[in-house]
Amino acid sequence: MIVNIPTSGSLDDVALRLYFSAWSSLINMMDDFELAYEVEFDPAEDDGWAEERLGYLEACQPELQSICAIIQQSNELALKAKVCKVSPFLLLLKSDPKFSKNRGDIDFSEFRTLDAVDLPSAVNSLCQTPLSDKFIQTYNLIRSLRNTIAHLGGSSKKFEPKELVGILAFQYPELWKDRLWLKDRVEFASQTRTSYFHDYKYSSPHMEVMHELPTTVAVLGKAEFKTLFGEAKSKRRYLCHHCIDAANTRYADLDLDACKTAHLDKDGKSIHCLMCNGTFPVVRKSCEAGGCKGDVISGDEGLYPEKCHTCGQDQGDAQDG
Repeated sequence: MIVNIPTSGSLDDVALRLYFSAWSSLINMMDDFELAYEVEFDPAEDDGWAEERLGYLEACQPELQSICAIIQQSNELALKAKVCKVSPFLLLLKSDPKFSKNRGDIDFSEFRTLDAVDLPSAVNSLCQTPLSDKFIQTYNLIRSLRNTIAHLGGSSKKFEPKELVGILAFQYPELWKDRLWLKDRVEFASQTRTSYFHDYKYSSPHMEVMHELPTTVAVLGKAEFKTLFGEAKSKRRYLCHHCIDAANTRYADLDLDACKTAHLDKDGKSIHCLMCNGTFPVVRKSCEAGGCKGDVISGDEGLYPEKCHTCGQDQGDAQDG
C-alpha cells in the first residue's frame, strides 16, 4: 500500500514556513541598512545616501536570489496543497508510476508529482477557486527566475527587497485567503530556530514580530497594506494589550506607537486585533495620562481593566500620578 500520503495541511505548513522565512529575510535586510546608516532603505530616496544604497543592494543580490528561490518553493507547495485538498492522488497525474510485483509498502515520496509548470492549470481545473491571471503571471515570472538561478547559478536581473515584498504581499491572499497574515506571522515565528529561546520572559514570537512591524508597515504601500490586513493603512490603530503583554519581554524595549495591531470596530464599542484575532470591549472616554489624547479605554474587567489602547497607561496609575 501507499504510505506517508501528504495532507493539504502539512503541505501548507511548509509553504507558509518558507513564505515567512523569505519575508523575515527581506525585512531584516532592510533593517540592517537602516540600523547602520539611520536612514530608510529606499533606492528612490534622494538624501545623499544613494551610493551607499546601491552598494548595499549589490551586496544583497546573492541573498535576494536565494530568497526568490524560496518564494518559488513556497508557491509550489501551496499550489500542491490546493490540489491535495481535493485528493492527494491528483498530484500523481502524468506521473506514470511503476509498481512492483513484490509485496510491500510504497512511500508516496517515491512517486513523481505534478511539475511546477503544470500546477496553476491543475489548480484551475481541479479546485473550486481558480487562480487569478495576475497570480499566474507572477508565479511564472518567479518560476522562470528560480530556474535560471538553479541551473546557471545566478540571474542577470537586479532584485530589490521591496519588489519581492510586494510579490509576497500580493500572493498571500491568493494562496491563503481564509487565513490572517499577522496571526500567521506570529505562529510561524514560533517555528524557527530562535523559537528555542522563546520563554516569554526574555524572548517571544510576539516580540520578534513587533520588532519588525515598523518596517513591515513602512514598506507596504496603501494597496498592499489593504490586501494583507483588510483595513486602510491610514485607519487609526490601537494597542492590543493581550499581544503587547506577550511581546513585552524583559529586554523587548518596544516602541508602543509602532506596535499597534488593533482597529476600532464600526460600532465603537470594541476593538479587533489583527495579530491575535481577538475582539475586546472598550469604553469611549478620555485617557487620564498626561499628554495622551486617546479616548479608547479597555472595558475588559479581567486582565486589562481601565487601560488605554493608545498609550497603554493604566487609568488607576494615571490618577495616582
